[in-house]
Amino acid sequence: MLENVSEKVSRRKFLVTSIGAGVIGIIIGAAGAWLAKPEVAAERTITKTVTHEVTKTATVTKTVTATATTTAPPPTTTPTVGLDPVAQRAIDGVKALLASGKAKPGDTIRILHVAGSRANLEKAIEYWYKYVPDIKVELITLGQEPDVYTKAMQEAVTKTGTFDAVTIMSTWLGDIVESGLARPIDDFFSKYDPGYTGDIAPIEPLASYTTIYKGKRYALTYDSDVFTLSYRKDLLTDPKLKDQFKSEYGMELKIPDTWEELIKMAEFFTKLNLTAPSGGKVWGAYFYAEPRFAGYITWLNIFIEAGGILFDLNTMDPKIDTKEGRYAFDIMLQLKPYMPPEAVTASWADLYDKFVKGETVFTAAWPSLSKEAHRPTSLVKDVAGSAVLPGVEVEVGGKKEIVKAAPNPVNWVVIISNYSKHPELTYLFFQFATSPDIGAEAILTGVILDPFRRCWFVDPKYRPAFEKGYGPEFIDIYMKSLEISFPDLLIRGGPEYLGKLTMNVNAVMAGTKDPETALSDTAADWDSITKKYGVDSQLEAWKALTELFPDQVKKVWKAKGYM
Repeated sequence: MLENVSEKVSRRKFLVTSIGAGVIGIIIGAAGAWLAKPEVAAERTITKTVTHEVTKTATVTKTVTATATTTAPPPTTTPTVGLDPVAQRAIDGVKALLASGKAKPGDTIRILHVAGSRANLEKAIEYWYKYVPDIKVELITLGQEPDVYTKAMQEAVTKTGTFDAVTIMSTWLGDIVESGLARPIDDFFSKYDPGYTGDIAPIEPLASYTTIYKGKRYALTYDSDVFTLSYRKDLLTDPKLKDQFKSEYGMELKIPDTWEELIKMAEFFTKLNLTAPSGGKVWGAYFYAEPRFAGYITWLNIFIEAGGILFDLNTMDPKIDTKEGRYAFDIMLQLKPYMPPEAVTASWADLYDKFVKGETVFTAAWPSLSKEAHRPTSLVKDVAGSAVLPGVEVEVGGKKEIVKAAPNPVNWVVIISNYSKHPELTYLFFQFATSPDIGAEAILTGVILDPFRRCWFVDPKYRPAFEKGYGPEFIDIYMKSLEISFPDLLIRGGPEYLGKLTMNVNAVMAGTKDPETALSDTAADWDSITKKYGVDSQLEAWKALTELFPDQVKKVWKAKGYM
């Protein structure tokens, strides 16, 4: 791996300081953002000058910019010291394009992306210039996810070639592909081999369900966003509290296996009225129940674990107005008294803020929460624990078993524009940027991108840096969670479906709707969305997507006759 991955702690700080100042510099993604059509934000093309280390004693200043084209297969070379074969193949490919005249010095790749990923991209560009100084990369930076989505969909209509690639939330993949913007990249995969097999491959089913649509590969994995359970280890292992809990509840105080167990523990800790390291009150739990994530994270996770399925596999009729849907509401409403009131109204960042201050015992979020919890400024850096999310006990074949699954919301991926002037060069830049060595550097530099290659979890070449960045306990837990993760709704109109769901789930949590009405209203909205895009086309995409759900979930669906 490249030098200094584990040394540069200073560049891996963001959320604690920005949250504490009341500034939200990144947005991790949301369905609720789609409830109203977003305005197009002012566009900024950033040509960034960066100083990067070439050795421990010398620095070189380069200007950030880049481009793309097509070429013959690159020659096979021995990887440069400190550069893995995946990245080397990308560099060789660029050199072959330059040698053939299909690319020329000064060509520029332009990347549309959300502001929160800028630090990650800049780190990749920094290394790109070390090996390919002649091909420039420009970053077109927009403020929030809806801005990127809007700009991308405009390009699908105008076909200007303003940018060569765009980093998108995997939830958008259906819309982006159906709009004609995304170029299939199966040919580039075959030609250059981005390392999607063997020990360096992205952990499945992650790489499949975030990059493939209706059987074709349209994207490169650039992130993973599976949720895990974070908890106050000091409170859960305190001998006096363990004795008190067992006396009151007749069960062990431990990492909860089910949501029902977690509810009892959340009640216990809330009623203790403990004082957090910050001086605030300690709440037993904090799970997303607000207008952006309540539906397609918390509610949906419980629903899936209970054996719920979103659509009928024969008719595409919504299947959420069911006992599984009401069960998910029951769990969330039972948790509500033991969560801070802000859980229903505040932004996603409030959950991060309260956990790193020690003000919640149990919570769940993206991998970046563990990264924030282990920063030097965190008040729980020495006591933050990680676990797989709790599950739901269901009956399968006459036997009870606990079904566990983990939502995988957002997942940044990269698509190459069909209107790119340099599609092959652009692909090669992202193969380089997501390679084992360069990708590790980029992920540990910024906030919103998180690890996805198996080698980063198990290979001693990489693992120490990730343990330092996320906490040693988290790494194994996260790999387990990836393996039981389920995809976003990666079909056309995915954000619309999820936006309606989240709006109604939040209404129930806010007390303005009852669960039955919310489920009925959501089902009606979903039926309209399906008809708008065409039942047959949506059903084809949904059937393909269900095959990528965890095996245990599909086993329950089959037992219930859903599959």
